[in-house]
Amino acid sequence: MAFIKLNLNVDVNGCLSGLWASLKLGRPKTGIKKLEKEMTRLRGKRDDIKKRINDEEREGKIPTSKVNQWLWEVEELEGQVTDINQDFQSINCFSCNCFNQTSGTLSQSQQAEDPVPMRESSNCCSIIRRVVKKLGEANELMSQAGALDPIATVGPPEPTMMLPISHRPPIGINSYVEDIVDYIDGGKSNIIGIYGMGGVGKTTMLKNIQQHYYNHRIFDHVIWVVASKECQLKRLQMDIANSLGLKTLQESDNELACGEKLFSYLKNRNCLLLLDDIWEHLDLQLLGMAHSAIERGQQQRKAVVFTTRNETVCARMEAEKKIKVNCLDPNQAWQLFKEHSDGDVLNTDRGINSCAQELTKECAGLPLALITVARAMLGKKSLEVWNDVLRQIRDEHQWAAIDLSEEDSVVMYKAFKLSYDSLKNDSIRECLLSCALWPEDYNIHKFEQLIPYWIGSGMIREFNVINEAFAKGCSYLEVLMAASLLEHSSRSQYYYEAKHVKMHDVIRDMALLMISKLKGNGRKWIVKDGIGLHYFPTQEEWQEAERALFMGNHNFSLPKYETSTFPKLSMLILLYDHNFHQSSMPPSLLARMPHLTYLDLLCCEITELPMEICSLTELQYLNLSGTNITSLPLEFGCLCKLEYLLLSRTFIHIVPNGAISNLSKLKWLDIGGILPVDDLWLNELKYFKGHHQLSLRIVIDPVNLDRLGMLPNILVWDLTLVRSSGKDNLGTLQWSRRVTDNLENLEISKVQGDKLTMNAGVGCESRFKCLKTLTFNSIKQVEKISLNGAGFNNLRDLHITECYKLKHVSWVLELPCLNLLHIASCEEMEELISNFGNPHSSFGIKMLILELMNKLHRIANQPLHFPYLEYILVLRCPRLNKLRFGAEILKSRMLKEIKGEQTWWNNLDWDDQSNKDSLTSYFR
Repeated sequence: MAFIKLNLNVDVNGCLSGLWASLKLGRPKTGIKKLEKEMTRLRGKRDDIKKRINDEEREGKIPTSKVNQWLWEVEELEGQVTDINQDFQSINCFSCNCFNQTSGTLSQSQQAEDPVPMRESSNCCSIIRRVVKKLGEANELMSQAGALDPIATVGPPEPTMMLPISHRPPIGINSYVEDIVDYIDGGKSNIIGIYGMGGVGKTTMLKNIQQHYYNHRIFDHVIWVVASKECQLKRLQMDIANSLGLKTLQESDNELACGEKLFSYLKNRNCLLLLDDIWEHLDLQLLGMAHSAIERGQQQRKAVVFTTRNETVCARMEAEKKIKVNCLDPNQAWQLFKEHSDGDVLNTDRGINSCAQELTKECAGLPLALITVARAMLGKKSLEVWNDVLRQIRDEHQWAAIDLSEEDSVVMYKAFKLSYDSLKNDSIRECLLSCALWPEDYNIHKFEQLIPYWIGSGMIREFNVINEAFAKGCSYLEVLMAASLLEHSSRSQYYYEAKHVKMHDVIRDMALLMISKLKGNGRKWIVKDGIGLHYFPTQEEWQEAERALFMGNHNFSLPKYETSTFPKLSMLILLYDHNFHQSSMPPSLLARMPHLTYLDLLCCEITELPMEICSLTELQYLNLSGTNITSLPLEFGCLCKLEYLLLSRTFIHIVPNGAISNLSKLKWLDIGGILPVDDLWLNELKYFKGHHQLSLRIVIDPVNLDRLGMLPNILVWDLTLVRSSGKDNLGTLQWSRRVTDNLENLEISKVQGDKLTMNAGVGCESRFKCLKTLTFNSIKQVEKISLNGAGFNNLRDLHITECYKLKHVSWVLELPCLNLLHIASCEEMEELISNFGNPHSSFGIKMLILELMNKLHRIANQPLHFPYLEYILVLRCPRLNKLRFGAEILKSRMLKEIKGEQTWWNNLDWDDQSNKDSLTSYFR
C-alpha cells in the first residue's frame, strides 16, 4: 500500500482574514463588541417587558405562554453569550486581534491592546462562527419582541393544588417515585397505574410526584383530583375545571359537553393528571386528556398517573405501566415504626424494644398501620402495658367475630382498634367515630362544622361558656391528628388557612365497622353525597335511621311521607344548597321527626321556616347559617330545649317578641353576618331569660357598644364593629368587661378617623385576656394603630387589610404570643417595623403574610431575628427586594415553606448568595 504525502503551504493569516471579511464582522473582537451592543438593546427590551408584566400582575393577570417562552430564550441567549466572552478571553492565538492582514507578525499596538495569547487559529474560527450565530438569534428575538402583545392575560389560579408533604423522603417510597418520574420524563408511558392495598402509601407517592413536577415545570398544568368510591364522572370534570380555573363548564352541561370543553382548553397544553383513589374505569377523553392533532411537528404531552386498590382497574384503564406498591419489608417497617415512636423508651428498655419489634411484625409492613400503632404507644413506658397490647393484637379469637377475609382489612382494623382504645376517654372516641358521618374524602371545616357538631350533639357538654367548648374541641382535634386518625386537608390554598381536616378512607372504613359493632348494631347512619333521587333511602331505611347526612344533592327534594314517621332519627344534616326545590322545609316532614335533637341546614336554599319547626320540642341544636330566611316564626320561642342557635349570614330582619328571649336553655347564639343588628335584636337580648350565660357572636355599630356591655346574662365571644359614618376614635369607646373578658375574635371594619387606639386600661390586665384573633379591615383614613395595656398578651392572629394610609406596625413587637401577622392592601406602608431599640430584637411569629403593597420595600430598618418563623407568603409586593434573614432561619430548622411569585423570588437581592441557594428548596 502506497502512501502519498501532500505538502501544502497554507496561508492561515489570509484564510482568517478572508473568513472575517466574508462574515462582515472583521476580527473576533469587533464581532463580540457588535454582539454585546445588540445584547444591551435586547436586555433593555426584556426589562421593559418585565416591568409591564409587573404592572399587569397587579391587575390579577399572568404573562402569556408566548411571553414566558421569549423571556426564557433571552435568558438562555445571555448565558451563551457569556460563554463566548469567557472562551474568547482564554483562547491562545498570539493576539486577540489575531494576525495582521499583511504579515504573520503582530504590530506593537496590537500587542499592547491584546496581550492575551491565543492557542490556535482554529479557535478563532469557532469563536467568530458562534458570534455570527448568536448575533442572528439576538436580532430575531428583537424582531419578535414587537409581536408579543398582549403581554399578559387573565389566567387561571395556580394549576397545582399543593398538598402538605414532608421534606424528608417517606420510607420505602423513593424508588417507586423515581421509577415513575423516569417513565414520565422518558415518554415511555402516558398512563401509569399505581395499585396496592389501602394505607400502603399510594397517595403519599402521588404527593411526591406532584411535588417533583411542581418544582420542575415540565407540564403547563399539574392537576390533582380525588376520585373516591361511587364518584361520578361529572364531579371529576367539575373538579378538574376548578383546578384549572376554567369557568366555561356549567352544572347544567352533560358529561359529553363538559368533556369537549376540557379537551378544547387542554388540547394545546402539556398536562399531567394525578387521579387519586379510583375504583372503576374512567373515560380519560371525557376528562380532557385526549391527544390533539400534531401541530408544528410536536404533539402536546398528556400523562395520567392514578392510584387504585384493585389491579383490575389498571387493566380497564389501559395503563401502559402498572406499579404495585408492596408493604414495607421488615427492616423498612421497623425503621418507620421507630421514626414515629419514642426513641428514648425503645433505646433504654430492651424488653420494650423487643415487644415493639413484635408489634411491628403484627402490622405486616402496612405503613398506615405502623404509624397508627407507633403513635398509640407514645407515652407508654411500662413493659407490662406493651406486652398486654401485644397480647391483644395477637388474640385471633378477638378478631374472629369480625368476619373479614381480606388480610389488609384485618390488619387495619387491629391497628385502628388499638389506636381507638388508646384514646384518653370515651368522649374523644365518640368524636372520632362521628367524623365518619361525613362522606369519604370530605374536607370538614373545624370551626363551622366539626366542633359545632361535637358541641351540639352532646359530645362536648361540660363547659360554662362557648370559649371552653371550642378549646376542648381543639384539644380533641390535636389528639386525633397526633394519633394519625385525622389528617390535615389540602383544601386551603395557603398554609395559614388550614381550617379543614379529613379522615383517611381506610380509617373511615374501620370507624364505620366499629360503629356497626357497638351497642348491638343499634346505630344506623345514612350518609349520601352528591347523589340523585334514585339513590334516596327507602322508607324502611328511614325507620331504622338514627343519623342522616345529605350533602350537595342537586336533584331531589325531601320526601313527603304521609303516614310514616322517623321514630329513631335524632340528627338530620342537609348541607350546601340545592337540597330543596321548594323555598321551605316540608311541614309534614318536620312533624314526623318527634325525637330530632340536631338539625343542620347550613347554606340550604330555603327562604322560610314553617311554624311546624316549633313542634320539635326535643331540638337542642339548630343551624340556619347561610340560608335565605328573613324571619323567625312567631312560635319560635317554644323550642324550650334549644341550646345552640346559629343564624350567621342570614337575612333575618323580623324577630318576634320572645323568639329569642324565651329560649331559656340557650347557651350559644350566632348572629354574625347580620349587618349590623338593629334594636329588635338588642331588645330581645336585653330581656333574655336564660338559665345560663349566653355566648354571643354579633355584628354591631360602635355607637351601640355601650348598650351591648349593659346586656344582662350576655357574654360576647365574637364581635364585629362596623360603622359607615362619624368621626369618633375607637379609643374613646367604653369597653365593658362583659364585652372584653370572654372575647376571642374581634374585627373592626369601616370605622372613621385617622387614629385608632385599643386601650386595655391601666391596671386592667384582665381585659381582652381571651382575645386570640384581631382584624382591622377597610379603615381607609387611619394613619396610626396602637394597642395599649397588657390585655393583648394572648393575641395569636393579627390581620390588617385595606388600611391605605397606615405607615407601619412597629407595635406588633410588643405582642408576645403573636403567631400570624397578615397585612394586605396597605398602600402607604413602606416598612413593617420602623423603630425598635434593641439591635438584637427578635420577632416570635410563625407565619408572615404580605400582600398587595406596592411601596413596601423592607421588613424593618435593621436586622430582625425570626427564631420561630415557619411560613412566608409574599404576593404582589414588587419593591420588597430584600429579606433581612437567611442563615439564622436555617439554623432554627423551623422554616417549612416560602410562597410567592417566581419573578419576586428571582429579583430578591441577597447579602449572601448562599442564603438564597439554601432557602430555594423551601420556595413554592
